[in-house]
Amino acid sequence: MRQPLADEAPPPAPTPARVHVTFVPQNERRVSAAHNSNLLRVSLREQGGIPFKCGGGVCGTCKCRIVLGIENTDAVKAKERKHLSDEQLAQGFRMACQTFVLGDIAVTW
Repeated sequence: MRQPLADEAPPPAPTPARVHVTFVPQNERRVSAAHNSNLLRVSLREQGGIPFKCGGGVCGTCKCRIVLGIENTDAVKAKERKHLSDEQLAQGFRMACQTFVLGDIAVTW
């Protein structure tokens, strides 16, 4: 494998095929999911317990807090900004129905 030159950026880290989601209120239950999985769908499939009603970003019921790995989630959506303040977003709150998991996280609600 070729070594990068001094002025070249290192190659990007490989994207993980699987990520881990830990549901803290469920006795820290850890499950595996595909990279870029929707957090609410993972919770539903794996019985993670995140509360929800609409599943589409309208009601705000699936508000949760990423306690570890917030950097492993995608960008905040406009629908989330309708339900979450800048302060809440800074504290790691997200809406599970709008959040996609890009690496390992731990979540509570």
